[in-house]
Amino acid sequence: MKKFIADGMCGGLARWLRLIGYDTLYFNTSRKIELIRTAEKENRIILTKDKKLVSKHPKFVNYIEGENTFSQFKEVVKKFDLEIKEENLFKICSICNTHLEKIEKEKVKNLVPEYVYNNKENFSICKKCDRIYWEGDHCSYIRKKLKTL
Repeated sequence: MKKFIADGMCGGLARWLRLIGYDTLYFNTSRKIELIRTAEKENRIILTKDKKLVSKHPKFVNYIEGENTFSQFKEVVKKFDLEIKEENLFKICSICNTHLEKIEKEKVKNLVPEYVYNNKENFSICKKCDRIYWEGDHCSYIRKKLKTL
């Protein structure tokens, strides 16, 4: 499975790639050498709107033309022939790129809103940033957007 790095100009794109299950680091730094070293070391594809960076390192840096997040996402899905499978959706923390783990409902009782606790059965947690995830209305919205691809 392909792995990516999104630079500071493609933060929203990183989130969408994570939502569909792709390991995507986000580097919001002016130190481009860190991007290059990480890409080489971890065999990652860099996604950027920085034409200068692309011209210096065309081997693994890809220019993203889209002006908004979803058009960038569609561009990357098409360009790299990415698969969007239901079983891969919502498995990675959209904030820190860590794989989510299932957590028992009882353990989140005081960590999520009461309404959510009373109406949802399945929960996941990011062990790195401690965010709790559940199947909310936003998941339906995301699935609907993905069907437009």
